[in-house]
Amino acid sequence: MLSEDFDLWLRVKFTDEFWLRGHRFEKTKNEEVLVDGGVFTKNEAKHLFKLIISRNPLDRLNATLLMWERNGALIKILIILALLMLILVYIRVKR
Repeated sequence: MLSEDFDLWLRVKFTDEFWLRGHRFEKTKNEEVLVDGGVFTKNEAKHLFKLIISRNPLDRLNATLLMWERNGALIKILIILALLMLILVYIRVKR
């Protein structure tokens, strides 16, 4: 039922955004979908929607990682983790 509602939302023009489990889906003018600031095509957004509503926690984690990758948060997290590891290695070698 939810998939049909999402397909209907993609087709209609009067509703620009909606929230699903803390994630904001928003249509752009060039027929793409913004999900938490990341740009997705309609087919990618459908797949992401299915991952978010899944009961499998790994699918939901995968959806979160996809959104983080598209909006640039994942690379920032990885850079911060790499810097922390570099600092820890430096401290360990210094002793």
